[in-house]
Amino acid sequence: MCCISVMDEVVLVQQPSSGHIVRNKPHHLTCKAINAKKIRFKCNEKWLDENRYESVLGTDTNSQLPYMESSVEINRQEIDIAAHTGHFTCQCYASGATETNVVSSDPARIHVAYMRRHFVLSPTSERVPEGSTVQFQCQPPESDPPAELIWLKDGQEVKKDANVILGSDGSLIISAARLSHSGNYTCEAHNIANRRTTDPAQLNVYVNGGWSDWAEYSGNCQIASDCNQLRQLIDTKQEFPRRRRTRLCNNPAPLNGGEYCKGEEEEVRDCETDCVVDGGWSEWGNYSPCTQSCQRFRARTCSAPLPLNGGAICKGPEFITEQCPPQLCSSVQSPPFASDQAIYSAVASLILLIVFLLCCTTFFFCQKKRQNKKTGAGDIYYAESGAHVRRVFLDPQHKALLSDESIKLNPHEFYSLHNTPVHPSTTLRSAKSAFSGYSVSRNAGSRAALIAECSSSSSSGGVGSAGKRTLLRTSSNCSDDNDNYATLYDMEDDRAQYEAGPAEHTVIAAQIDQQGGRLTLKQHGSSLLIPEHAIDGEQMIYLAVSDNSADRPKLQGRECVLSPIIVVGQCDVSGSNPLPCSPSPFLRPVIASFRHCASTFPRDNWTFSLYADEGQGWHRAVTVGEETLNTSYFVQFEQAGRSGGDAKFGYCHVMLHNLARIMLVGQPRRGSVTSAKRVHLAVYGPALPPQSSGSIKSFDLRIYCVPETGSAMARVTKQEEDARLIAESEDFVLNEKGSLCLCFEELADGFELADGSSILEISESQHSWCDQNGVHCAVTLNAFGNSPFYARLVVYQKGSQAERHIININYDSLIYDKPNDEEKTVRINFNLPMEIKDELSALLDLPIEGERDWRGLTKKLHFDRYPQYFASFPGCSPTTLILDLWEASQANSLRAVPDLLQTLRVMGRQDCVFFLEEFLSSSIGRKRFISDE
Repeated sequence: MCCISVMDEVVLVQQPSSGHIVRNKPHHLTCKAINAKKIRFKCNEKWLDENRYESVLGTDTNSQLPYMESSVEINRQEIDIAAHTGHFTCQCYASGATETNVVSSDPARIHVAYMRRHFVLSPTSERVPEGSTVQFQCQPPESDPPAELIWLKDGQEVKKDANVILGSDGSLIISAARLSHSGNYTCEAHNIANRRTTDPAQLNVYVNGGWSDWAEYSGNCQIASDCNQLRQLIDTKQEFPRRRRTRLCNNPAPLNGGEYCKGEEEEVRDCETDCVVDGGWSEWGNYSPCTQSCQRFRARTCSAPLPLNGGAICKGPEFITEQCPPQLCSSVQSPPFASDQAIYSAVASLILLIVFLLCCTTFFFCQKKRQNKKTGAGDIYYAESGAHVRRVFLDPQHKALLSDESIKLNPHEFYSLHNTPVHPSTTLRSAKSAFSGYSVSRNAGSRAALIAECSSSSSSGGVGSAGKRTLLRTSSNCSDDNDNYATLYDMEDDRAQYEAGPAEHTVIAAQIDQQGGRLTLKQHGSSLLIPEHAIDGEQMIYLAVSDNSADRPKLQGRECVLSPIIVVGQCDVSGSNPLPCSPSPFLRPVIASFRHCASTFPRDNWTFSLYADEGQGWHRAVTVGEETLNTSYFVQFEQAGRSGGDAKFGYCHVMLHNLARIMLVGQPRRGSVTSAKRVHLAVYGPALPPQSSGSIKSFDLRIYCVPETGSAMARVTKQEEDARLIAESEDFVLNEKGSLCLCFEELADGFELADGSSILEISESQHSWCDQNGVHCAVTLNAFGNSPFYARLVVYQKGSQAERHIININYDSLIYDKPNDEEKTVRINFNLPMEIKDELSALLDLPIEGERDWRGLTKKLHFDRYPQYFASFPGCSPTTLILDLWEASQANSLRAVPDLLQTLRVMGRQDCVFFLEEFLSSSIGRKRFISDE
């Protein structure tokens, strides 16, 4: 109540208050003034119509002075009209008998109360051990007035106590979780406009088991103190005297899904003795099953007994490899004959049959050779998934075209076998062409060829299945032209297949000799290293990459795809009669390297398996960590910081001995811990920046979310070759569960989303964990101005603790014009020459105490998950195989040789260090070390 000093002075006793409009309910502004004759309202610099006022006159009970009270309603439509100003304010003005005596109120601000749908941060499920700290994050949706937060556990509001803290940022913190804290937690945000809750986040508090104290040892060790009795015990092959003790997993016992105690419940130790005990071999283990090369293995250990107190270590091999008996290698057993005469008759009949077939075959191919000499036709062979070889004869026009250095075919003049035009982009290039589009780094006399895209999208077969594009070599037994190599689309595909979509296979091929080589598909993140002396003579080997889902094996349970299909194949261009099933061309393992999309940081919850198809169909070749002597593949994952510029990607190296298709798959190791994939985000738009001159113009943005394998993004790049890449983000972590959300948080003036929705939500059933070559969605925008285009896209996943990815979308030339690395290369550069590797192998292959031999090298290089693999190839040095894998993993590292030198120093192998230092100090070594591959 105001004290009035002048009887006719106008005094405001009630001013209009700020507030919100809730659900179209108008806001009331009230103004009351003593001695007022007139009250008016002014909102956003405009006077309101006086007909809207409701006025009341009266006498103040305290001062006995007259007053006027006026009110007006402000509706939402007025707020929306003035929304472009960013605020809506109103004042009241009260005047007395004259217009000179006017007083005004303070501004009252009016807003529309609202609450957005989606929380900025939502709590995620946790599984934690008892006693650990738990923090559930929650940030409410954008709202006005600001929302208040409460936390609910199993539907009941969480009360604060000494152990439960409600953070100032809205988070819920449990400083020391107990079993009673397990339950479903939801975050609730509310204001006058609305009330929203998050999806429940489950907290599972568990107790891991703990071991009790060890019990006392039991057993008699008296005999170990008598050396004579001890030697008699060993000579009679009796068990060395031992002591035993046990413990229990009850301190505490595992609760609520906690892990059982790790370690052994029983501990057995040999009795201590001062006697000198020589080591003795254990019994040989069982033979492994026979491999495809008709070999088997078995092993023994120097543990019966272990050498003690300076006793001699066991002499002799730890592993042995031998040929299997012939009867175990034959898939079909011949039935017994009744007599020797029957055997001789059968052998004679078989010989006659073979001679007859050889005569027929020779006649057929001689006729074909004569025909080829007349027509110039060449042959192509490539293996199919059914373990056979398909042959394609080329017509005379093909042969004639290969005589030029570099020829662009005219689709209107050149026709295939079926008189259908060749695909317009078909190009034939010879190895002599300076513009042939591939890189070759080989000695004189060695030649390489690249195969162009290897299939049409309509085919469902593998890289080697019928109808694929293949390698062409002009030379055969019928021709002396050995210099022309070329790329060629398979002319047996019809034109409709070419128009169906982009090729699904990318292939590179090279003629490899004893010098070996490295075939690289850089944009696809794949390479094949063929070590020196892995091939006898010369062979045309190819590396192919396929993302065709029809080529994939049938997976089981929760298994999912983590890599493209990698194909290591052989092209038979000799012109000879191909065998139905030819042996492997490799004398020792080759290494296929490729990128995978499994996220292994900060914690790895994957169980990896390698599927392979060697011609008899897909099968699980190995589960990583479960290798045995019969395992024919070795899988090595790249260490962090390796692979030069590609260290941020996940790499896998696979050692294989046969031609095969391989693919890496994985499944979550534990259901309670989330497994994640790394995906690549890319946004494509029109080739030219979108603009409009007055009229509305629409355009599309295409957003891709594909596995971070390199191959998937290369396929997108080819598909969008006529569009423009305007934004991308690497290494986004995507969990198996949770919807993927794409939110446009900001858009340049003059642009709007056509459907008005700023959030696109892709459910987990739709994105399928990017298992089927990723997710593609299109967003339509309208342009009605001349402003430069800009958008801010936020990508996140519900229920994920990973950071939200912010992608700024614009027409930045740095993104569009970034250079593309050379895609296909064939090189023979190795970090170390073969003679140095031979010297190191001769030194490290010899067993030395203290793991200073090849077994110690596997540990230092982190290749020691299953070191027996390197000793399982007869005639192959274990050290040489280790260095082959080292070459593959260090392909782009300039520090490879110096690091290996330091590794050998740490192992105490100064003899090996000497050879490496001598090599590096030589002119050849210096040149090799400083030259760029």
